[in-house]
Amino acid sequence: MDANVFSKANILFDHDSQTQEEAFHAIAGHVNKLGYADSVDSFFAGLMNREKETTTGFKNGIAIPHSNDASVKRPGLFVIKFDHQIEWNALDKKPVQVAIALSIPQEGSKEHLRLLSEIARKLMDEDFTKIILENDDPDILAQAINEI
Repeated sequence: MDANVFSKANILFDHDSQTQEEAFHAIAGHVNKLGYADSVDSFFAGLMNREKETTTGFKNGIAIPHSNDASVKRPGLFVIKFDHQIEWNALDKKPVQVAIALSIPQEGSKEHLRLLSEIARKLMDEDFTKIILENDDPDILAQAINEI
């Protein structure tokens, strides 16, 4: 994984969001704070609009929310681990414990599709999924993400 796209700073642990909307606010704030997007509100709206198209809840407690609105300055991957499960309308109808979020510049849609595909494929690997769900060591999580 390109260091400009992901670093340990992109990981949030034990976030206390109670709802999907609160989770999206937290993600948008973190993406903005790290300089991947110019506007919290615009990135948040992009996440919400994407979710209206179809759920980003994958399976096994993991979601892949993403936004490619005009506020995105550069591609990024973020891991947000919640301190409890959040209802998400996931494909498997189970709540979400971890979000692997993406910021996608509007001109980078092909890269976005490739990265989404690679993440989805990696999430089929039970060992990878177990690390993402159960590990709170930022070094181990970063190592797992960097293998995408």
